[in-house]
Amino acid sequence: MTHTLAITDRGAVPGVLATAAIQACIDELAQRGGGSVLLPPGIWISGTIELRSGITLHLDPSAVLQASTDLAHYRDLSAAHATDGNKDRQPFHLLVADGCERVVITGGGTIDGLGGPAWWDEPRPGWPWWREKRQRVSPLLEIRASRQITISDVVIRNSPGWTVHLFCCDEVRLRGVTVENHVYGPNTDGFDINGCRDVFVSDCKLTCGDDAIIIKATRDARSCERIVITNCIVRSNCIGYGIGCECASGVRQVTISNCVAHATMRMFAIGMWEGGTVEDVTVTNLVGDTICELGMERPIHLDLKQHPPEAPTSHDPDVIGRVRNITITNVVARTRGRILLTAQDGAWLDNVVLRDIRLIYPEVEDHAARIAAGFQSAQLANRSPAARVAPAAVVADNCRGLRLHDVEAHWPDGNRVPMHGLWGRNLIGGRIDCRDLRGNGRDDVALSGSTIAR
Repeated sequence: MTHTLAITDRGAVPGVLATAAIQACIDELAQRGGGSVLLPPGIWISGTIELRSGITLHLDPSAVLQASTDLAHYRDLSAAHATDGNKDRQPFHLLVADGCERVVITGGGTIDGLGGPAWWDEPRPGWPWWREKRQRVSPLLEIRASRQITISDVVIRNSPGWTVHLFCCDEVRLRGVTVENHVYGPNTDGFDINGCRDVFVSDCKLTCGDDAIIIKATRDARSCERIVITNCIVRSNCIGYGIGCECASGVRQVTISNCVAHATMRMFAIGMWEGGTVEDVTVTNLVGDTICELGMERPIHLDLKQHPPEAPTSHDPDVIGRVRNITITNVVARTRGRILLTAQDGAWLDNVVLRDIRLIYPEVEDHAARIAAGFQSAQLANRSPAARVAPAAVVADNCRGLRLHDVEAHWPDGNRVPMHGLWGRNLIGGRIDCRDLRGNGRDDVALSGSTIAR
């Protein structure tokens, strides 16, 4: 028998702080072995809610679970939730599940984090990004060391920081979730999948200021393994679908398929700057564009390096990290930028395959001029200075076993930024077979049937 309690049965009133009533329903049903907590139509204001094993949080399609804007209404979980020092992993959350099993969040309703002036400071003059306050609710949903977690058919909007953080969880399903965040909110990631295993993400739509769907393995987490992402649509002012940059514990066995990335700075990216290994990843049937306001577009970017820039240069793979066995196929991208495949000297990208990639250029960004004018980013191949400014559709630096098959670049008429088809440095092994990968000059030749050597 499934037990159900409406939060109004325990005194919740729309528009009034309802944390105690919601928590009372959860705790009562948990003592009975589980059940469904119903949020009926209305706006239900709350601080920290702790979910329990066997609990379904059911939001009616006309229900809004609204985050309080008073930090005093949130539990400070600093002692219980030690982190890796990331400023976006705060100890304040709206929904928390820690050590739980069989938790479901569903129903068609909305979770609203009220990201805005309560948690952010105004943008600096001439810069679009809001600035995070020292303390804020982030992540909005913190799911830790739990298994059999399902979040489905809900809208999550206006997160003050990270939206959903899955930390060291097993058997997770994110299905039919819509995330609507401010595109210039500070670090308003969508799904951060960190140290998790057996995760299925499907049929989701995300709009985010930072990474939309990102896989991590931070130093305080375990490895991240067996992740499936399919049938999703994202928009982001950073990475659409990605891995990193914190991967010290390792990421492997990831597949991304049948997805769209719209107005993202990078449609797919792997960024590594804490060591570790990323391996055995496939991306297939990805379409979209990188036409965003910020520029410095990269439809695909794999970058292996140490960070920060002032760290002493190492040639130890255990320090720098490893990226290997990455296959990306069937991609169509409208872009003004370049595919960057970069590893700092002493490190290698091993066995990267790009096949059936079409780059369509409505115009070409003069990235070298922007960098010369002072553009800075921690995620712009900063340990690969020559590649960072190389003018080519595909830029490859320190790659072993690189294989490019049927990669095409379609240039605009009247382009004034000269570009090559391929620029390469320290390429060992591999093969190029790209009859339509030419530069935008008349004398550029196609690359076909070439074996790569140093």
